[in-house]
Amino acid sequence: MIIRDHKKSYFIVFLTGMVMGILCRLTDFLPYEESLWSFPSVATLFGFWIASVGVITCLSSSNKGAFINSFLYMFGMTGSFYGLKYLLGFWSERFSNGGQFQTNLFLVYSVLAVACGIGSYVLYFWNRQNVFNSFLYALPAGGLLAEAAACLIVLCNRHMLLAQTIFDFAVGMAFGIGMYRKAYHKMLYIGTVIAAGALVFLLVYQPFLLNG
Repeated sequence: MIIRDHKKSYFIVFLTGMVMGILCRLTDFLPYEESLWSFPSVATLFGFWIASVGVITCLSSSNKGAFINSFLYMFGMTGSFYGLKYLLGFWSERFSNGGQFQTNLFLVYSVLAVACGIGSYVLYFWNRQNVFNSFLYALPAGGLLAEAAACLIVLCNRHMLLAQTIFDFAVGMAFGIGMYRKAYHKMLYIGTVIAAGALVFLLVYQPFLLNG
């Protein structure tokens, strides 16, 4: 399936993002205490965003389409995610936030939606058969495996985030193997996965783990 550069397709992508935001928010009804089976909202995982951008980029038909699709999907998900929390706050103290819409977080994640669009625009260049495509193919897999390693450490030390660990490893390996088959230069691809994963882990996840 290819997402064509058409207003109707963009609208469907936006609605899909809104549905995903609602589903992600509804996972907050699941246990969220610090336990092995806790499952805080999947939308808070960077791995989920990385996987979404990677899939949307693969399905897009142009750089422009990749940017618009990723932005609309993430923005739609962000809007419904925080909008539903605000509405649920009228009926449940669990979702209440002083009766206010979480504007600051909404704006932060809206900016991240723009960043996802830019990232998707750049990643689309992996369709060119040259050495650079091997570098781009490796980035989503490296990021997902970095978060998987971080979640695994939390799982071992604090006995929580089992579902997140499984998600990141499963999707990271799927991306890793799938992109390896398409990479123009296999060794560069493998090296970039390792380097990108290590760099993301050290810069993003290790500080979080040390402070946690």
